Amino acid sequence: MAAICDRQWFETYLDAFNRGDFDGFGAYYADDVAFHGQAATLHGRAAVLAFYRGVRTRIGERVDLLSFIGSEAAVAAEIRTTLMPLEDWPDFPTGALIKGQQRQSINFAFYDIVDGRFTRIRSARFRRIM
Repeated sequence: MAAICDRQWFETYLDAFNRGDFDGFGAYYADDVAFHGQAATLHGRAAVLAFYRGVRTRIGERVDLLSFIGSEAAVAAEIRTTLMPLEDWPDFPTGALIKGQQRQSINFAFYDIVDGRFTRIRSARFRRIM
């Protein structure tokens, strides 16, 4: 993967994520990526992809980029996350989800990058919209 970590590069990652292209967005993760998300803390590309495969069976998720600061070593992004439950999920890690009730939040995400791959991802919710 090219180490051009600009906005277009990152938007290509988000596009693959939003389409559920696991090979596409998984290519951005280092084998030993450390993922510290709101719904899980995971280690390794395989664990992150397995987590999202499970989540995607129960909810639709879309991430939209609001602001971006990046270099070859790191990305800081403000993102809007939209969750669209396909079924009720009362024990979802960030709060119960009800089928048909969309949830949106504004989040900050930080990505450490080595050789064009994420080695550490950290995210935090800034504000819940709905």
